[in-house]
Order: sequence, then C-alpha cells, then structure tokens
Amino acid sequence: MIEKKNCRQIGVLVKVHGINGEFVLRLFDEFSMDDIQFKFLLLDIDGGLVPFEVESTREKNGSDVLVKFAPIAGNEDESRYIDSPVYVNKTDIIEAEKAEGFTTYQLIGYKAYDERSGYIGVIDSIREIKNNPLFELIGPDGNEFMIPITEDFIKEIDDEKREIHFDLPIGLVDLDGVDDDEEEEE
Repeated sequence: MIEKKNCRQIGVLVKVHGINGEFVLRLFDEFSMDDIQFKFLLLDIDGGLVPFEVESTREKNGSDVLVKFAPIAGNEDESRYIDSPVYVNKTDIIEAEKAEGFTTYQLIGYKAYDERSGYIGVIDSIREIKNNPLFELIGPDGNEFMIPITEDFIKEIDDEKREIHFDLPIGLVDLDGVDDDEEEEE
C-alpha cells in the first residue's frame, strides 16, 4: 500500500478533455511540469492512493496539464476520477523544488493539536482555494473538517514528532457538536 506520508499532492483532476481519454490536471501554484518527473500519478480514490501509469502529458497553460493514462482494463466511467486529488512520490519531485524551502504540503500526515481542544485530528490534504487555502483534517471521530491556512493560527510545528500545534479561534473546532463534559452536566 502506498502511504500518503511518502507522497506530495501536486494538484487535482478537474475534468475530462476531448475524446482521446485525456484529463486536465490542475497543478498547485508551487508546481510546474519542470518540477516533477513521474511515470505514475497517484489518485486519491476512496481514501487510498491508486497508481495510474501515465502514457503522455502536455502543457495546456501555466497551471493545467493534459494527462493521458495508459489504457485501463474494462470500460470505466472516466468522470468518476474528476475532483480526485493527485499525488506523486516525494522522490519524483526534482531536488531544486525541495531546496526552495517550506511548503504546507510537507504537513500532510501531521497530527494536529489545538491549544484549547487538544488533539483534533490528522492533516489529510490541502485544499487550494484562491486566497483561502485550507488544511483538510480527519478528526478522531473520522469526520472531515477544514482549517484556514494562516500563520496567525499556527503556534508550533514539530517535524521530529510530525505534529502541528494551533491556537484556533473559539468555536472553529467543534468536532462533535457538544463537549462530553457539558453533556454530562445537563
């Protein structure tokens, strides 16, 4: 099984392109085709990374790449892959990109803690929304939720322990609606 901690999300499949089986891969701002050398792309399908062999790629514009995967057995519905996060193994990213410094994608797989709430979950992925990127977390109860990526909320990052500590506004983290202590008092 391919583990997300050994991979980096580089973008998302946004749509099918034409009739030749190509997909539009929208790369995150920090990546270009020059930064990545890959034979396989890993699609996040139902919470697991599934490798797809790449037959060809060609740039469409600055952030979009047309990707054609090697034929897949059977007649699968291509639209089921739309909106799939796309990953590559960290080893497929060219060293020059790694040397540029810190990126939020390095925090995928880190345990997240809030100053008031304690353990709140694990960072599962990054959602790139223009001017409002978000950490996507999976809470201890299995529910997904998001936290805005802003330096104001990040208190500490411990790479050795693979932990990130936040000081989040009151009410931002409400995993199960009612605190267990409050429930017992009522």
